[in-house]
Amino acid sequence: MLGTLRLKQAIKRYLLRNTPQMITLELLTSPEYYRELQDLLHIAKTEGFDLVRIGREHDGGYILLDDFHEGDIAYSFGINNDVSWDKDAASRGCEVFMYDHTIDKLPEENPRFHWAKLGIADGVTRDSKLKTLDELIAINHHEDKRSMILKMDVEGAEWGFLEQVSSETLSQFSQMSFEFHNITSHPNPEQVLSAFRKINRTHQLVHIHANNDVYYVSFGEKKFCEALECSYVLKSKYRFSEKYDVNLPLNIDSRDTPCLPEIEFGRWNEHVNIGERLTVHVAAYRI
Repeated sequence: MLGTLRLKQAIKRYLLRNTPQMITLELLTSPEYYRELQDLLHIAKTEGFDLVRIGREHDGGYILLDDFHEGDIAYSFGINNDVSWDKDAASRGCEVFMYDHTIDKLPEENPRFHWAKLGIADGVTRDSKLKTLDELIAINHHEDKRSMILKMDVEGAEWGFLEQVSSETLSQFSQMSFEFHNITSHPNPEQVLSAFRKINRTHQLVHIHANNDVYYVSFGEKKFCEALECSYVLKSKYRFSEKYDVNLPLNIDSRDTPCLPEIEFGRWNEHVNIGERLTVHVAAYRI
């Protein structure tokens, strides 16, 4: 087993050569981790609804169901300098409650934007600017709201958030889109698996896309990216076709970093035999 530090050091050595590389290393975690991850990330097709891209091309846009209504409530965590997702959601009738404690103001205003300099609590970091989702829902008087929409890209804080949030709170959201970080290098793989197990109790994965700005690992044709954009919908609200021969990426997907090639997952729902060795594929300029 190769530790996280050794993996990063090996990757850095290859990156410094300034050419794309493909290297074979011992597994970062046990094969059982990737086997369960493969099971937990099964995509189903939602009956009666199409998928649509919300937000700009490249980094900042996410795939959701085309099921928006005037007056819908959306929670958006992680803004930085891009409000394209929020503008698109607002144009579809959503009141967008936006949170990012790392910025001092929004890059652009909109009558449907409701921003606060607050972040999502991860259960570890102590900061008065970090609030739990339940606290923010209470501040906004949304305790009785259902069918809300959640978008979260918070650079790794999602794992602590998912560890402490209840399934009851998640069930208030009919659609959720996450960017998950450190999939292949997390120091606590069980926290990752537990998070996906919790989501799967109430929600169904309907789309997955690789962030091509980071490395990915593969077992033959099966790829697991270090950062994954995953879209979920509430199981109790929608109907699904379990047999779904999806070929990824879709034509509505977009490379997060346009100067790098897309990471093609292919037939994602096809299971492969995950053995003891993997291959690490590295974007050339990343360090």
